[in-house]
Amino acid sequence: MIARKLKYKIVNLAVIAVFISVVAVTGCQNTQKGNEQENGKVKETEQRDQEEQEEQVYEYHESGMENDKEESVYILAHHAGSPTEITVTTALKNPGKDQKITDVTTLTQLTNKEGDEEVTSLGSNRYEWENHGEDIHYEGTADPGTLLPVSVKLTYYLDGQEVSADQLAGATGRIRIRMEYENHTGEGENFTPFVVVSGMMLSGECAKHVTVENGEAKYMDGDYLVYGFFLPGVKEALDLDHMSLFDEEDMELDSYMEVSFDATDFELDFTATLYSNGMTEKDQFEDITNRLEEMADQYGDASEQTTELKEKIGKLRDGGKSLREGADTLSQGLEALDTTLSQLAAADPRLAEVAQAVSQLSEGSKSLTQGVNAYTKGVEKACDSLDGTEEDADKEDDSYETKENELRKLSERLKAMQSADELYTSFGGLEEGKTGSVSFILETEEIR
Repeated sequence: MIARKLKYKIVNLAVIAVFISVVAVTGCQNTQKGNEQENGKVKETEQRDQEEQEEQVYEYHESGMENDKEESVYILAHHAGSPTEITVTTALKNPGKDQKITDVTTLTQLTNKEGDEEVTSLGSNRYEWENHGEDIHYEGTADPGTLLPVSVKLTYYLDGQEVSADQLAGATGRIRIRMEYENHTGEGENFTPFVVVSGMMLSGECAKHVTVENGEAKYMDGDYLVYGFFLPGVKEALDLDHMSLFDEEDMELDSYMEVSFDATDFELDFTATLYSNGMTEKDQFEDITNRLEEMADQYGDASEQTTELKEKIGKLRDGGKSLREGADTLSQGLEALDTTLSQLAAADPRLAEVAQAVSQLSEGSKSLTQGVNAYTKGVEKACDSLDGTEEDADKEDDSYETKENELRKLSERLKAMQSADELYTSFGGLEEGKTGSVSFILETEEIR
């Protein structure tokens, strides 16, 4: 058995050796022929691969995106807040099987981040992506000098003195960091409201006794999470500071946050600011404006009621005065008639009865006059007491009218703001007729 196996092994080795020898001997003779065959095979393979690529069919997957285009703008910034790099991650909704995926953008250095679809420039910032049945996710860059809708400015203080961020690295003392936010979208009807959320994490090893103005500080696992919510420029756009409606109200719409703490060997990894528009739905805006107009109508009704009260007070005073003057005139007339008739009755006894009746009427008119006088004095006293009310009514009427006008103006400004909010849908660009959304994240560099 062992001999037989050994025999087979020797035979196999001999066959292999002979095969190698034949190849070695004939290989050199057929080099040119082999190369020609190999080149032919390569060409056939390339042609077959090209045909397979042309015949490639991609399965379509329905998109779950709400808008046609969604952008996330990432801004890296200096310690003071000025941008050094802007990178935009963009998602394009797949419109359907065999449909063209087109886009408009001012971004440069476009890179597909999740697929192998190629992009073709069509000129004038227009592009077309291959459709492989999926949404397109690409990344591009923008000029750091591009105007952003909201800017963030950071100012640093050490023991009450303004310093650079580099001077804070490793510093010990009382540190204050002020973050200010400014909306650059426009004024009046062109103003777009942006909600800003800003924060930082302070290590408990280097920060103690943390206080925050216009924000909050939460102690978490030995560190401090500092954050705040802001609507920069909204108070000014709505002109709230000049409305009597808010004289006694603290609107708390400040556009800055200040963080103060005692530091030891200070360092900070970063600060982050997220901002976006479109935070309030159109229906919510309409609910607010409808309520404001209802309140304006109520103030308008109150103003009308005050006017009616003033008119009634005036009529009451005028009526009392006329009644008193009439009573005085009647009494004087009857008294004169009584004197005349008394003289005539002495000459003609036939008039004695008439003279006596007029005399009684004259005496009665005196009582009537006294009563009327008492009544009119009461009316005048009441009117005098209402004079103050009338003056107050005048002031209140003016106040009602002012508030009515302010509420209507506020409603109109909110409507204009909502319209501008709907129009801000892209940072890099958006094709006409398509929907979009955009959000921004700004991150400052570390302090170490």
